[in-house]
Amino acid sequence: MRTLTRPELTAALAVRHGLAEPLRAAPAEAVRRLTPLQAQHPPAPYLALAARVEGFTRAGLEAAITDGAVVKTTINRLTLHLAAAADYPAFAQLTRQARMRTWRKQFAHLDEEKVTAELREWFREPRSNADVRERVGVYEGVAAEPWAPVIFARTLLPLIQLPPAGHWHDSRRAAFAADPRPLPDRADAATLVLERYLAAFGPASRRDAAAWAGVAQRDFAAAWERLETVEYGDGLRDLPGAPLPPADTPLPPRFLGHWDQALLAYADRERIIPPELHPLAATVSGEPTFTVDGRVAGTWNVRDGVLAHTPLVELSRAQQAAVDEEARRTARFCGAKGP
Repeated sequence: MRTLTRPELTAALAVRHGLAEPLRAAPAEAVRRLTPLQAQHPPAPYLALAARVEGFTRAGLEAAITDGAVVKTTINRLTLHLAAAADYPAFAQLTRQARMRTWRKQFAHLDEEKVTAELREWFREPRSNADVRERVGVYEGVAAEPWAPVIFARTLLPLIQLPPAGHWHDSRRAAFAADPRPLPDRADAATLVLERYLAAFGPASRRDAAAWAGVAQRDFAAAWERLETVEYGDGLRDLPGAPLPPADTPLPPRFLGHWDQALLAYADRERIIPPELHPLAATVSGEPTFTVDGRVAGTWNVRDGVLAHTPLVELSRAQQAAVDEEARRTARFCGAKGP
């Protein structure tokens, strides 16, 4: 059985994620291919696509959100993402399973079917988080704390944020509605999500997939059995025929957004984050990073209209020049000066 080297894994991630050669895709298709984009910080998915998609514009993604081809919602790891609308029911079904197990224990005294029907009817009109807290707080056992009623509702129903939520200048004061489509069978949902995950991030392990989605490994068990995969050493599996480029594939610098999904896609993150930079805790702080040769090499930010970047590893003169050039491109996208 072939065991892949770290540089081979780094190259595979970069090529599949448009970090080697830019992708040519409309925004909704790019989101589907890259898997849901982290959207805790409203500009983050725009920065993610600007680093990966040829000719990407803010207006293009905002139009896809307004038209309903892309939705903003809480899914993986109970955090905000932009997801391709066509795939959203599968992600919603998979990522709620652990919470449903907890819900059924905590609220065993409630009629799950009846409460779900009541809330679905109530969400026929757009609702705010304040509305949710007031309405859901009437159910016996819901804790008197700000997020308990909200998680209660998000667990039972696939709630999406209505536009302009998800736009670059998202005010973070969203109105919520229930996605009207029925949720797919659990095994079907897990299989679709796993296929999307491996296409974007493989080769990967069972532990990697579960960590990325924020679910238990057992929630993917049926999917691993159903999906045809090829095996590599160290417990890694992948889709047959998926790109596996050589270790020396050229990987130009790329400026990534806050909590970029490539940084959060694995339990073992060495292919994208060098061990010496783990203390940076970029996956926790969300500080934007840039890559050199496919791995995190520094941080960046825009302050007072200027993009500044800080290398955290030693760069050659040629690498620094390439980073500066990519910084200028990113600054133009952000409407800033730089580097």
